[in-house]
Amino acid sequence: MDNYTKIAIIITFFSLWLSGYFSSPSQQVVGLFLIFSLGILHGSNDLKLISKVTTASKPIQLTLFIGSYIGTVLIASLLFYSIPSFALVAFVIFSAYHFGEQHFNTVSNNTSTFNKSMFLSYGLTILFLLFNLNSTATVEIINSLTGLTFLTVWFQWIFTFTAIIWLLFALTMVLKKNMTWKRLLFELFLLLVFAVVFKTATLIWAFAIYFIFWHSIPSIFEQQSFLYGEVSIKTFIIYIKSSFVIWLISITTVGLLFLWIQDEKILLPLMFAFLGAITFAHSFTISKMFMKKAF
Repeated sequence: MDNYTKIAIIITFFSLWLSGYFSSPSQQVVGLFLIFSLGILHGSNDLKLISKVTTASKPIQLTLFIGSYIGTVLIASLLFYSIPSFALVAFVIFSAYHFGEQHFNTVSNNTSTFNKSMFLSYGLTILFLLFNLNSTATVEIINSLTGLTFLTVWFQWIFTFTAIIWLLFALTMVLKKNMTWKRLLFELFLLLVFAVVFKTATLIWAFAIYFIFWHSIPSIFEQQSFLYGEVSIKTFIIYIKSSFVIWLISITTVGLLFLWIQDEKILLPLMFAFLGAITFAHSFTISKMFMKKAF
C-alpha cells in the first residue's frame, strides 16, 4: 500500500464522518464543488497528453489526433442530446473501463483482452454498487436523461453479476501470481468501505468521494509522472498551469448552461451528460498514455 492510498483511506473515512453532519443539500454542494474542481481538472490536460503520446515530429498526425479528440467530445454531446439512452449506456461502460484501468494499471496479465475485461468488470462493480445503494436518486436521473424508468432491483442484479465476474478475474490473477492474496483482500476491504460510504452519503457526495479521492487525484499523479518524470509540488504547479485554460472553458460552459436552462430538476442529469461527453475522449487518451508507459 503506497502513501497516497493510506491517505485516501483516511480521507474516505473522514468524508464518511462528515456525511453525518452535512445535510443532503450541503453534501450535494460540496460534492459538485469537488467534481468541478479536481474532477474536471484531471481531464483538462488531455491535449498535453496527446502531444506526448504522439510523435512530435509529425504535426499532421498530432493535428488529426487532436481533431479526433474534439470530434469525439462533440459526437458524444450530440448523442446525449439525440439518443440519450444509448449515450448513457455508453457513458457507463466507458467510465467503468476508465475507472478500472486507472485502479489496476499496475497489475499486469499478458493477455490484453483479459486485462480489459477485468478493468471493465471492476468499474461496473463500483458504479452499480453506487447505483444500487442510491437507487432512488439514480432512477430519477436516468428518467430525467432518457425518459425511461429503471427498476431498482436491476441495479442489484447487475452489481451481483459484475462483482462475481470481477472476483473470478481477480482470483485468476492471484492463481497466475499476477496479483497477491494481500492485494485481493485489500480490494475486497475497499469494496466494503465504498459500500458503507455509498450507503451513508447522498448520490453526488458518494460519487464525488470515489471520483475525486480514488480516481481523479491518482490520475493526476500518473499524468504528472508521465509528462514531467516525477510527482512533486513543482510538477503539480506546472500541471495546473497547463490545464487551467481547458478547465476554465469547461466549467464556464457548464455554468452558462445552468444559467440558460435554469431548471434544478435537470441540474444533475446535465452534469452527468457533460461528464459523459468528455469521458469518451479522455478515456481514449489515458489508455494511450498507459500503453506508451508500458513500452
